[in-house]
Parts: sequence; structure tokens; C-alpha cells
Amino acid sequence: MDLPPGLLHVLAQTRLYTDGREYVVVSVPLEALYEGTALLAKVVEPFSAAVVDKDELTLVFPTEVWGAVREHLPERLEAAGYRLITFDLPLDLGLVGYLATLTDVVAKAGVSMLAFSAYQRDHLLVPEADFDQAWRALDEFIARCQQQERGGG
Repeated sequence: MDLPPGLLHVLAQTRLYTDGREYVVVSVPLEALYEGTALLAKVVEPFSAAVVDKDELTLVFPTEVWGAVREHLPERLEAAGYRLITFDLPLDLGLVGYLATLTDVVAKAGVSMLAFSAYQRDHLLVPEADFDQAWRALDEFIARCQQQERGGG
């Protein structure tokens, strides 16, 4: 593996985590920014997310939570059926190549994904139908990093 300095060690220390829940990704027009963020604030659940860009508000909720609150945001697009993979390791913000390397592994396994970064951890949402394939590819890659770090090639 040809990786930036220090990255092999971090990859070898990575633990995968999932909570076993299904998630929905929701797009809301910016006109509903206040309503969307207020809704998220009321039902904060690990894992949930909000991303505001120039065109939309994107929200991520566990599916069972979304089912209970979706009527509060009538104008929306939604995509259900995602599962969470968390790279469960506190990361330094200056680390180079970590998420790029892991998303490359998932992409080479033929799995689409949505990446989310928190302050210390990175997360992927992958289609539920492809979850096992993505998990297996990541788990095998991390095992190879651990072996290489131990000097096993």
C-alpha cells in the first residue's frame, strides 16, 4: 500500500461501528431551513445530521424517527434504506488521506455511499442492500493494514 506518512498506523487502529438502524436522507428547500433545523433539534438522535449548502438543507434521521415527524416538512425529497458505518476512532483534523482511502475501498467494492464527517469521526451511509459488501471490504482492508503494520507485508 502506498499511503501518506502515518496513515497506515491510523487505518490499522480503525474500528468499524454500526448501530443496526435504517436511515433516511431528506432534502428540504432552503425556504424551510428554520423548520428543518428546528425539527432536527427536537429529535436529536445519534446518528443524525444536517448539512446546509447553497441549494438545500439535507437531513439524516433514523427511519423510525423520520416516520414520526415527516409531516412537519411537507415539501421534501427523501431516500430511505441506508445503513451507517462509523470509523470509530478519534481523528486529528490535520490527517491527510484517511476518508479518501476508506471511501476508495467502498467504491472499489461497487457500493455507493454518502460521507459525513464530524469533528473527530467520519461516517458513511450505504444502501442497506450493499451494507454487508461495504462492511466486508472495509474490514478486510483494515485487517491488511494491521498485518502490514506488524511487518507482515
